Amino acid sequence: MVGILDVGGGLRGNYASGVIDYLLDNSIDIEYCLGVSAGSANLITYIAGQRGRLKRFYEEYAFEKEYMGVGNYLSKGMYINLDYIYSDITNSYGKDPLDFEAVTKSNKKFVLAVTDACTAEQKFFNKSDFAYDDFTLLKASCAIPIATHRPVSFKNGMYFDGGVSDPVPYKKAFEDGCDKLIVCLTLPVDYKKSAFPKQLVRILLPRYPQIAKAVAMSHIIYNDRINEILGLEEQGKVLILSPKECFGIKTATRDKQGLNKLYELGYKDAERIKEFLR
Repeated sequence: MVGILDVGGGLRGNYASGVIDYLLDNSIDIEYCLGVSAGSANLITYIAGQRGRLKRFYEEYAFEKEYMGVGNYLSKGMYINLDYIYSDITNSYGKDPLDFEAVTKSNKKFVLAVTDACTAEQKFFNKSDFAYDDFTLLKASCAIPIATHRPVSFKNGMYFDGGVSDPVPYKKAFEDGCDKLIVCLTLPVDYKKSAFPKQLVRILLPRYPQIAKAVAMSHIIYNDRINEILGLEEQGKVLILSPKECFGIKTATRDKQGLNKLYELGYKDAERIKEFLR
C-alpha cells in the first residue's frame, strides 16, 4: 500500500496544496492519507477530490481578517481562527464547503494526528470520527499551542496540534500497512529546527505542563525524524517532497507572491511521484 504523509506547516502548506493538485490532475490514487496539523485539512480535501480548493484557502481566505490576526486572539483565544476556517468556510453552508459525501464514499483511508493536552501523547482518528458539518478534529489537529489559548474538546478528550508530540509520524503509516510513503514537508529537507525558549514555553503554557515539555523538545524530535526518513529514502521506501526554499513564507506570513511560488514549486516537485510509484 502506498501512503502520503502531510506534516502541515501553517501557510507554508500551500506547497503541499500544489502536490495535491498534481495528484488530482494526474488521477494518481494514493490509498492511505496521514495528516498532521494543516496537513490534515490538505489531505481530506484530496480525498474529496476538490482540485484548487486548498489554493483558495492559502492565497485568498488567509488574507481575510476573520482568518487570523491579533484581534482573533484577543476575542476568541486563537490567533488562527479555527472556527472560521473549519466551520464558517468548510461546512455545507459555507462559502467553500468540503464535499463530505465524497469523503465518506472514498475508499481512501484517512488518518489524522492530534496531541492529548494532558499527557502530550499523540493520538489518531479516522474518517469514522467525523460527522456532517462537524470538523472539530481538523480544528484539534491544527490547534497550535501558544497561538491557541486552549485545546480543542472532542468526545472525552482535549487536544492540541498533532505535530506537538511527533511532527513527522511516518512510523504510523508503516504500522498501518504502507510499504511506500510520500512525505510532504513544508521546510527544506536540510533545515534544522532550533529550540523554543523553555522558560517562555512554561510561562505561556502553565496549565499544560506536559505540552510545555513537548514543545520544548519538539525541535529534537523533528530533526531526528528527518534524519530517519532520509535513510528510508535511500532504501526506496520513502519519497521526500520538500521546498528548496520557502520564499520568505513562515507559518503565518501573508505574501501572495511567495505563497504562489510555494504552490508552483510543490506542483513541479510532485512530478517525482510517478517515478517513485513505478
